[in-house]
Amino acid sequence: MGRCEIEEKREGHFAQSVVLRDMQGQSASGSSAEQRSRRPESSGGLWDSVKKAAFVIGSGLFLMAAFRNSITWHLQKFWGASGDFWQKQWTNVYHLFGGNEWALFFVGTMVVPTLAFWLFNALFIVADLTGKPTFITRYRIQMDKNNPVDPVKLRQAVKKVLANQVFLSMPMVVVAYKVMRWHGNPCSLELPTFHWVLLELAISGLLEEIFFYYSHRQALTREHLGNTPYVDRLFHHPAIYKHVHKIHHEWTAPVGVVSLYAHPLEHVLSNMMPAVIGPLLLGSHLATTSLWFTIALLVTTVSH
Repeated sequence: MGRCEIEEKREGHFAQSVVLRDMQGQSASGSSAEQRSRRPESSGGLWDSVKKAAFVIGSGLFLMAAFRNSITWHLQKFWGASGDFWQKQWTNVYHLFGGNEWALFFVGTMVVPTLAFWLFNALFIVADLTGKPTFITRYRIQMDKNNPVDPVKLRQAVKKVLANQVFLSMPMVVVAYKVMRWHGNPCSLELPTFHWVLLELAISGLLEEIFFYYSHRQALTREHLGNTPYVDRLFHHPAIYKHVHKIHHEWTAPVGVVSLYAHPLEHVLSNMMPAVIGPLLLGSHLATTSLWFTIALLVTTVSH
């Protein structure tokens, strides 16, 4: 092999090595540049996410505040415009009873809520028996049970609920009237302000939730299984459950009307007392008490 050929090969190898080094250098510089370009992009993406989250949260808080102020303004305007109307209607009702405040109190706290309860439940009873209308039955939670409901079992439940209302709720209304008279006059001619009604409804609802919860909540006992203390519920305690609370759980797939289907003791302590405690403590006006009892009965119907 001649010297010229050897030189040409050397030059060729040298050129290839130079090209490879250039390519590697470009690749390394390209990757480093790409990494440098990614770093601000990554940090920028995080910062953009923070800014977007702050914007969304801030906008939400602003809209909530504006919505609350708008609703408050409209409610104040509504009450101011219709306050005289409601006051006039209440005055007419008061005089219709000839000043018999006991009769007025009984109608407002017993008759009105009870009628609302049964009229509301009549719709659910029809739906439970016939499966119609579908716009109600499709919202049932346990679709495969009590569909349709057993008419005989339903009649028994209705009878027990009526018995609880007549023989337990009515006497408690008498007691409630006596207690509320100590606070003042629950049937006064002047209606409470709109804001005060809302406040009393909120407090009564909170007290009802607390007292109802604690009538069922887990109460610590001194009994033990070995060295491990266990917890029983008040109405689920073995000594109480089989005699009292078991009646309410006869309906494993309850319907609306069985919200008041309970042992007399449970009806008083768990159904009535939690709802009555708010108006008793606050000395609520009859109009507020009647509204609250009605709301409480309708809510417990829907929850069942």
